[in-house]
Amino acid sequence: MRLLQAVIVLIAIGLISAAGKGTKVYRNEEFGISVPIPTGAILCPVSGDQHDHGPVFLLGDRSVKRCQDSERGRSVVVFAGYNAAEATKRLHEFLEWECLHVSKGPCTPARGGLAVVGRPSEAATVNRPDGWTDIIVVTQAGKPDPDFDASVPSINYELRLHTRTDHLEEDLHMFRTVLSTITFSPDQAPANQKSRRQ
Repeated sequence: MRLLQAVIVLIAIGLISAAGKGTKVYRNEEFGISVPIPTGAILCPVSGDQHDHGPVFLLGDRSVKRCQDSERGRSVVVFAGYNAAEATKRLHEFLEWECLHVSKGPCTPARGGLAVVGRPSEAATVNRPDGWTDIIVVTQAGKPDPDFDASVPSINYELRLHTRTDHLEEDLHMFRTVLSTITFSPDQAPANQKSRRQ
């Protein structure tokens, strides 16, 4: 009987391992990012002269060449940076800054339920003047840096869906998948003890 139970457990472990092998995962140790690559998306490679701040997933395009100009195509971008500026140290301020300086427009309310699972998050939509729509979700993690501000986490994370109206529903489904599967677990060293390559 025990032998039979052991065989069943081993078979179950083998099936779980085999199922997990098909899923590719993007990982970034510096910023503690881990996210399965969404089915149907292309993970853009980081060129040798750039610092890896997080993944860029192209949507609806099968050519890695489009990675050179992801702003001209549909994408999900995850960007991490050290929380070291007064203007972006609190979550709401960080969201406002992302709207105005990255997406180039004012924040408007986002659809409900857009958040990183298990993390304090804020979300907004920017309807850009060039006809694109950005849906932005921000969160923070990491041990506070007492040399900057001991009351805020040390890393800011921006997750942004860049899409057009005719693909919004399809791409929003992909974005929600990323929001529900991404994890942030930066090591607990304050930002001032890490390399500040940005």
